[in-house]
Amino acid sequence: MGSNVAPPYAVAYMAAFEEDYVFNHPLFQQHSKIWHRFIDDIFCIWDGPVETFLLFDTHINNIWPELKFTLQYSMENISFLDNLVYKNIEGTLSIDLYIKTTDRNSLLQFTSFHPPAVKKSIPISQFQRVERIVTDSDTRSQIERKGREISH
Repeated sequence: MGSNVAPPYAVAYMAAFEEDYVFNHPLFQQHSKIWHRFIDDIFCIWDGPVETFLLFDTHINNIWPELKFTLQYSMENISFLDNLVYKNIEGTLSIDLYIKTTDRNSLLQFTSFHPPAVKKSIPISQFQRVERIVTDSDTRSQIERKGREISH
């Protein structure tokens, strides 16, 4: 999003679009159980046949020719920002870290000239990110164990 005003403009535009065309649509009201948006990325849980979801997608894509939604759906897992939401063994939803295929895994060398506090805070903030996102305690423990092995 090129300029400084692009994200706030996108947020305001999408909020108005949702109010006018999404939230009052009968299919949305009947089948949408969760609808979360971050700027222009949307996470939705649809409790209905896939066909109704596709109809709703067609509806919102035909409103403005300049605005197109890209639909990705799955019955097993879906990514949203840096989260991977999936159906666990019990059939309930869990969340894990999602790493985009375009991620470059950029690392800050400890020998860099960044302030020491910045270099020390990176592992802490990454572990806090794991604690905040990952819902499965076994997966969290495995990540923490690997982190301790690397740091020693």
